[in-house]
Amino acid sequence: MTVPAVRPPEPPLPDTGTGTPPGNVDGQAIAITVFSTVKWWGRVWLPAVFVAPKLLPNTLKTLKTLSFIHFARWNLIRTIPHKGASEPEVKLRYPHLYFESNFNGGWEEYIDAFSRILTRGMWLFWGSSYGFPKALPTGPFKEYIRRNQMVAGHFYSAYPEATTTQITQAIELDRRLTGLREAAAGMAPEQFADAFARVVAEAQRCF
Repeated sequence: MTVPAVRPPEPPLPDTGTGTPPGNVDGQAIAITVFSTVKWWGRVWLPAVFVAPKLLPNTLKTLKTLSFIHFARWNLIRTIPHKGASEPEVKLRYPHLYFESNFNGGWEEYIDAFSRILTRGMWLFWGSSYGFPKALPTGPFKEYIRRNQMVAGHFYSAYPEATTTQITQAIELDRRLTGLREAAAGMAPEQFADAFARVVAEAQRCF
């Protein structure tokens, strides 16, 4: 069996103090992009893994509890698009697993959360990749991610100074206040005072 050549270690990327290079940071938001070479059986395995959340929505329940994650996406890359109309796309000899995510907080904490909370899920996604050292202990897994991550060519955050949790809380608070404002016209002063106090009590986590 032919094994793809292992690329030599790359020099460490400059650090911003969060464990990630400057090009991957915009305010509170951090981007991570990882490419890994996939073994032959991953060509069949990964498409099945990607379909599972669609058929079994509860498989994403744990991931959704990690409120600091904006999103996480995995794809299997078999070809590289052409650079221009005159150049054909390039078919890769070995498919690559493409992982992309945006999150709030430190790089180290992000990998720790994935490794410890989604340990089995990390194997499901990266188990077919060459060099994957298992999700635990986290040290080797972090080094694996560092070796395979890339700096974003372009990274934009709509609300760079706010975290995902803050934005979610602001939306919830706005929904509650909008409902109160619409109902206020038909309320007596005493009724409005009671309704306002109730909204404040129910929306404490939004402040």
